[in-house]
Amino acid sequence: MYAGAFAAAMIGALPAPLAHAADAAAVDGKGVEDLRDLSIEELANLKVTSVAKRTEPISEAPASVYVITREDIRRSGATSLPEILRLAPNLEVAQINGYYYAITARGFNSFEASNKLLVLIDGRSVYSPVHSGVFWENLDVMAADIDRIEVISGPAGTLWGANTVNGVINITTRHSADTQGPLIEAVAGNQERSASARLGGKIGDLATFRVYATSFHREGLPKAPGDASSDAFRGTQAGFRIDAEHDADTLTLTGDAYANKVETLGGEQLSGENINARWSRQLNPNSSVSVEAYYDKFRRSITGVFFDNLDTFDIQAQQNLSFGDRHQFVWGAGVRRWRDDFDVTGPFGFLSPRKNLDLANIFAQDEIALRPNLKLTLGLKLENNNYSGSDWMPNARLAWAVDPQTLLWGAVSRGVRTPSRIDRELQGLGILIPSDDFRSETVVAYELGYRGRPTANTTLSVSAFYNVYDDLRTDELVGGAFPIVLANGLKGDTYGVEVWGSWAVTDWWRLKGGFNTLHKNLRLKPGHSDISNYQEAGTDPDYQAQVRSQMNLADNWTLDVALRDVGRVRQPATGALLVKSYAEADARVGWRLRDDLELSLAGFNLLNPKHLEINDVSTAPLRWVPRTYYLSLRWGF
Repeated sequence: MYAGAFAAAMIGALPAPLAHAADAAAVDGKGVEDLRDLSIEELANLKVTSVAKRTEPISEAPASVYVITREDIRRSGATSLPEILRLAPNLEVAQINGYYYAITARGFNSFEASNKLLVLIDGRSVYSPVHSGVFWENLDVMAADIDRIEVISGPAGTLWGANTVNGVINITTRHSADTQGPLIEAVAGNQERSASARLGGKIGDLATFRVYATSFHREGLPKAPGDASSDAFRGTQAGFRIDAEHDADTLTLTGDAYANKVETLGGEQLSGENINARWSRQLNPNSSVSVEAYYDKFRRSITGVFFDNLDTFDIQAQQNLSFGDRHQFVWGAGVRRWRDDFDVTGPFGFLSPRKNLDLANIFAQDEIALRPNLKLTLGLKLENNNYSGSDWMPNARLAWAVDPQTLLWGAVSRGVRTPSRIDRELQGLGILIPSDDFRSETVVAYELGYRGRPTANTTLSVSAFYNVYDDLRTDELVGGAFPIVLANGLKGDTYGVEVWGSWAVTDWWRLKGGFNTLHKNLRLKPGHSDISNYQEAGTDPDYQAQVRSQMNLADNWTLDVALRDVGRVRQPATGALLVKSYAEADARVGWRLRDDLELSLAGFNLLNPKHLEINDVSTAPLRWVPRTYYLSLRWGF
């Protein structure tokens, strides 16, 4: 509880050959509206890299993975990354205020509890060691530059490491050869004004590039009467990407810089820069290697309250090998150093304001073809960190291709969330003492799934999971009285089902839908207590459902309508109602005025003037999500 209040104050697909740049530019040159939806067959065989750290069709991936495509993003009309992620039916997305979001998979959602999800942008982890979560307000990816977003629900620690307890979000941006020429987009509405520009070109005969800049201003959300606080949010960002190829070598270099401000009392400032380099080489038809390194700098401050300066240095390498038709093997290693400087004024603070944290790992995974249609995947990752020492994350998956249209799979895996600075070092005079003994939280997950094409014009994915958690965080009184110490006193299990699919009703009308359920059974371990009433358990709806309709009404008109229904949210310890169930609708109409110019009108949350998405003591004061509408103009390729 006190920790939450304080906290609140890699890899993508290998670059496509440069030779395809001319073809890609020609496709883009036809205009934005000619980028049609993928066919059902193409949708069923989208390429993903997150499940096995190599490119494979999603139809062969033994995991609960959903892909948000570039066309899905454009047709949604969403203007921020968290809003784009609402398209994934295996994620929970809750807007806290004008700039904070809580996002998770398979439960444990709140600003404090949503710390079991790993997020990557072109291989760069955006995880914070301060509170083991993601500061979504720092992430602004130009929507037109996103190639796809792969969302895995379920542990993926063998390949991606700690904190992938409940899932991975892997955001891959487009090769710069695919973004040649200019692009300008402007958005205006009752809650947001924004503009973005991009320019792509060539560097000699071996490389292509793009540069971009964005700016936005978002209004604060509706609040309770008498609440004088503000949560309006504005910011700017600029960056670049360069892709080069020569013979068997490819090199990608990306970088971004941003400066954002939350218009709170005192003015919360957020800024940072990052640079990321990735090199890969095809050694022979059966072997490839890659090395990736990045540096990320993040600053956050409120005048007279606190200042956080976090530097991240990371390098990782991997090799992919194939041995005949029997083995697809990948192994690798990596090291990371965080250098954090957190100065705060007031009763709370860290035991050591300046801290270096180190992380090292090694992993290996082998996909074994027991028969042509039966594959067993075995993997293990060992990771070492300053706080909890060594953690191990094994994984076993079995995939049976019953026929070319049907895949059955099962998995057993272990994931961990390593301690954060808050877990171990946060203290408050007379209120909270540091917890030197706080251990990693753990999960053992059991999964069964089906993915296939029941008919020629439909796709379907069904996953069932049973997760067993241990050593979850609790806020415990020392000897029955203050001060408080953070401990590993909560355990239990969760289970549920995730379903999604698509139906090509006609050649001009596509329906997509999804549904998930979640049941949690958590309890205190003997000898433990929790004055926060299981705050670490999060505040999750018992179900979520969505359906999206995509229509190409004419050569130059599109209509997209989405409906979503979110179940009620109850307090995990007492059962008290926190958030009522709600239903909402979104809609977008797009009109292509000419080949390189599109005008669109989008509306969100159209069924209610406003609704509440989260109600948690660590995110007070409450904010309601209002009805919004945007007019957007896009010119370029």
